[in-house]
Amino acid sequence: MEIGILQAIAALHCPFLTAVMLFFTYIGEWGAACIAAAIVLLCFKKTRKAGIVTAIALLADFLIVNVFLKNVVARQRPFEEEPALCAFLEEIGYPLPHDRSFPSGHAAVTFCCAASLTYFFKGRGAWSFLAAFFIAFSRLYLGVHYPTDVLAGAAIGGAIGLAAAYFGNKLYDKAERALSARKEEKEREKR
Repeated sequence: MEIGILQAIAALHCPFLTAVMLFFTYIGEWGAACIAAAIVLLCFKKTRKAGIVTAIALLADFLIVNVFLKNVVARQRPFEEEPALCAFLEEIGYPLPHDRSFPSGHAAVTFCCAASLTYFFKGRGAWSFLAAFFIAFSRLYLGVHYPTDVLAGAAIGGAIGLAAAYFGNKLYDKAERALSARKEEKEREKR
């Protein structure tokens, strides 16, 4: 069934769409766009909390998805089952991924980042889900993930991002209050 969905998506292949999908896949490689977003947020005092929490969410996502789940589930890639998908990847010069398929790391990291950004920046952050969707869809278009890989990656990544943002926000605020109280106490002692 899932191969049938990928074959239906493969019917959309054309040079322009392939270039667009390769662009989205490449900005999702290693969570590059998400890491860049976290770094930019860290640079400004006003957004530093969001940057720290997003960076922690991305690290948690990497450990849970790429280090743990991919190795435990060990699902093969769809292009290993369907020769036409492999031929397409070779034709466009996209290197065949060597890690396992489930869940999609691209979908997980981008939905993790989008959930965290939306938590901190509400409507403005919600736009990041659009990029996450295109990055996740690009994995189906290229035939390097099954639909369930992408759906699971999006759900797991989104849950990690939301949980990290919620609990990280509370811990950050608690730490800030404790530091502020300690600073006030030291100032009183000086008097």
